[in-house]
Amino acid sequence: MTELVQSNSNMNMDDHVDGTIADALRLDDPKSFFLFAGAGSGKTRTLVNALQHIRENFREKLRLRGRQVAVITYTNAACDEIIRRTEYDALLVVRTIHSFAWQQIQGLNSDIRVWLRDALQRQIRELQEGETKGRPGTKASISRLAQIESKGHRLDRLDQIKTFTYNPNGDNRERNALNHSEVIKIFSSFLHTKPLMQRLLVEKFPFLFIDESQDTHGALVDALLSVQQAHKERFSLGLIGDTMQRIYADGKDRIEDEIPAGWAVPEKKLNHRSPKRVVRLINQIRSSADVHTQEPRDDAIEGWARLFVFPTGTDDKPALEQRIREYMAEITSDPLWKRIDDCKILTLEHHMAARRMGFERMFEALASVEEFRTSFLDGTFGPARLFTHCVLPLVNAQKKRDKFAATRVLRELSPLLSKDSLKASQKPADQLAAAQTAINHLMGLWEAGVPSCGQVLESIAETKLFDIPERLKAVLAVRMASSESESVKAEDERADPPSEDMAALLEFLECPFSMIEPYAAYVAHEASYDTHQGVKGLEFDRVMVLMDDSEARGFMFGYEKLLGAKAPTPGDLKSQQEGKDNSIERTRRLFYVTCSRAKRSLALVAYTENPAAVRAHVLANRWFDAGEVMLVLPD
Repeated sequence: MTELVQSNSNMNMDDHVDGTIADALRLDDPKSFFLFAGAGSGKTRTLVNALQHIRENFREKLRLRGRQVAVITYTNAACDEIIRRTEYDALLVVRTIHSFAWQQIQGLNSDIRVWLRDALQRQIRELQEGETKGRPGTKASISRLAQIESKGHRLDRLDQIKTFTYNPNGDNRERNALNHSEVIKIFSSFLHTKPLMQRLLVEKFPFLFIDESQDTHGALVDALLSVQQAHKERFSLGLIGDTMQRIYADGKDRIEDEIPAGWAVPEKKLNHRSPKRVVRLINQIRSSADVHTQEPRDDAIEGWARLFVFPTGTDDKPALEQRIREYMAEITSDPLWKRIDDCKILTLEHHMAARRMGFERMFEALASVEEFRTSFLDGTFGPARLFTHCVLPLVNAQKKRDKFAATRVLRELSPLLSKDSLKASQKPADQLAAAQTAINHLMGLWEAGVPSCGQVLESIAETKLFDIPERLKAVLAVRMASSESESVKAEDERADPPSEDMAALLEFLECPFSMIEPYAAYVAHEASYDTHQGVKGLEFDRVMVLMDDSEARGFMFGYEKLLGAKAPTPGDLKSQQEGKDNSIERTRRLFYVTCSRAKRSLALVAYTENPAAVRAHVLANRWFDAGEVMLVLPD
């Protein structure tokens, strides 16, 4: 009887995918592939199976020629998981995109120097042209001059740098260090312009896999596609992903449309994670975007999905959300819904979490700049990391009177107590005294209340307590000059306003330092609230998704348009007609990602100006049945 049940199960419906990929993975006449793998489809397992196929069939041939297999993933956690599943095999090089890119260009110091010289000269020329057209003495002018000076110093020092350095997990503030963005740009540029670089890559890695390919930096994906086309007879490129789960702006847009002819394009259709009800919902969510659908496992539970729709002006939303969790506990017979710590609370937009956690002003300052957004939200934004990774640990240690923790921060991060400084100093005790003076200067700011981030930065600059990122040096110059002079005419400021990024950083420095700690907890995923980025690849028994455009403030997204409460704008319609990204499609992708995290039950909470329109829309589009949409909670 057991054998009969297994034979009729759909558990094996995707088994052919592993075979299709294995057929492509040949040293002679290899084939590249794009694996479409939707939410919960077990793409990591398929990737590991592909690696196992290579290990079993080509290990000796690869080893004899000193060749390896490359796997590029999006996070360190994903790297660790694949390395663990493949038994720490030295045949495999599993790295994040920045780490892999650096591995390829590390040591090419002359070429890096040439690239940087060209880039810096171009940036300086653009700034000088802007200064010629602008007004002297304005914030914009001060910023341009500070950047020209800073970039000029870096340009002058290039020939003195013998070896460039980079740390994928660090802030890279040393004079000879490259930043995160430069590493990706340099590697992409070298692949495009240096045939030898292509040949070296292909010779070293005949097989290269990219997980989450839709979110891998678009310029690098384009470069690797060009490598594959130039060396298709001896290089297999494997892209794994799902366009509906693209959440980063710098990812490869519509990657499926860029796949060259002749590639294998297998698709995994079985969802191993979600209950049947959630699978039906996410199929309907994406039905307007593409033709891909999934099937739940035959042994999956039915599960629950409910939509709660309330007016935007609802009082005490957290209390209402607790009542919703209590209701979910009742209908699912799952008492853990009552405990917020046992539920995953997801917001469709970061702004909602920022507002509820207390760093809304900081979010509005920095997340509105597209260039900053991704790194600010994943915690790698240099100007913010100075405060989260250097200042905050030191301040907390001082407040707790934990001398050991404070000393550790200084020894690891402060130039005052670096090994080089202590070695160069004839009196190390003087360095220790300078460090203590700097700490006292910093902590004295709290005697008058909570200081602003700008006041903290000024203290750091004055005492040289920490190295300051290049971006903040120009902002600090503007801030200091503005406080010293009021002579600039208002009409000049209007005629020559600061750039968008400069204005954002100036506003950030006006934020109270108290916003740093909740922001740090949020990007470290240590808070009760999270978003689509923070839970990518993860799954939870109980998921609550909060949607509120009035709190999200329309930063790139708009769930009311997606759910029919508001009409699309002319810009949205034009973008749709031209095949371009727009707020509705971005919101659809986020909605899909958040809903697809649920393993047992899902509660969607929508605050809207028109609850009746939302209800009518989701019923008409068959996202929910009438009994699953609630406009009023039962007593």
